[in-house]
Amino acid sequence: MKVNINRSSFILSLFCIPLFFISISSENFISIFTKNIGIHPLNIVLAVTLISFLLGVIGLKDVRDWKSMARSVFTIVFTICASGILIFIIFFGSLLT
Repeated sequence: MKVNINRSSFILSLFCIPLFFISISSENFISIFTKNIGIHPLNIVLAVTLISFLLGVIGLKDVRDWKSMARSVFTIVFTICASGILIFIIFFGSLLT
């Protein structure tokens, strides 16, 4: 079975959406997660988003038709926007604490 990096990065980028909403769901979740793991959940979401971006760029070599090209472009554009939003939230959130 051949592993398709393009498709995997697309699925991982879609996985970032519910992961983001779970990580900001409640203050109790954030405090418990930060106490037990030692890392803010949004930092983990940012890391997953950046990994998805890198896999999306690597997946451009597997483009054979318009569907795979659309997946790659969506993955790259979405992860750049999501990373920008997460960096903004993390940066200004750390300034407020």
